Amino acid sequence: MIVPAAPGMERELKRLWLISFQEESRPISLFFRMVYRPQNCLVYLFHGKVASAVHLLPCSVQLGGGHTAQAHYIYAAATFPEYRGKGLMASLLAYAALYGAAHGQMYSLVLPASDSLYAFYEAAGYLPFFQLDMQTASAHELSAFSSPSKQKVRQVPAFAQLTRVRNNVLRNRTGSALWTADALFYAERSARLYGGGLLSAGSSAAPSYALCSGGKECAVTEWIAKPSDRPALLRLLLDRVPSKSYRFRFPAGMQPPVPDLPVQRQPFGLIKPLSCAELPAVETNALPYLGMTLD
Repeated sequence: MIVPAAPGMERELKRLWLISFQEESRPISLFFRMVYRPQNCLVYLFHGKVASAVHLLPCSVQLGGGHTAQAHYIYAAATFPEYRGKGLMASLLAYAALYGAAHGQMYSLVLPASDSLYAFYEAAGYLPFFQLDMQTASAHELSAFSSPSKQKVRQVPAFAQLTRVRNNVLRNRTGSALWTADALFYAERSARLYGGGLLSAGSSAAPSYALCSGGKECAVTEWIAKPSDRPALLRLLLDRVPSKSYRFRFPAGMQPPVPDLPVQRQPFGLIKPLSCAELPAVETNALPYLGMTLD
């Protein structure tokens, strides 16, 4: 039986997450404190016990003419080991499409956890759709394009302002995923757990930003920066999140952090139209961007 999660299921849902993704307890606790809503989680009950679950995080999709459509993002889809291979997740995804459509959503979005899962989601009706550009650079290579002196770290602008900046960048990229300020706030708090955070440079009215995590290779999971703000933002990144190398993700075709280094374009997520919705029309010079403030 598939039903929305009920109060009191949180303990089992956390255990499912821990077993399936082998993640530390702090990120799990952060999600359930900041994001989790029972009505946005579908569970497959097997003999009355949680056997499988998927979270449907509300978002929207950019349409032509400045319009948007409600959508959900498939997150933390998992099944307890003893119930795998029984088709539970396929049933959950089919139910999620009906559930989303009944709540006014026109699209379902997903970023598979591994390349091998793309075929599974395609069998469930999802279509390869989103793309992004990636670039990897050493600290020395970034330094050549950064401001020569240390930048003063100023307070991060309001997340509502950053969300407007992000949405404006994606306004002409039909099919792109749009997130709320709360989602960006959660992504920033999550990045902090991994030694990173959100860095901002430029004017307070239209700031540029980098969302990143730390480590031997700093992962800049979202880079939204104007060329004029790039030197200051790179300097902040080098000073605040020191690393041997940096791996950037950004909308396809956007000017990369380091102009002279190669850029790799790759698929990055799938979409499924719900009910009678049509697939958003895509412009070849403005490819749809899923981004990932929530991966």
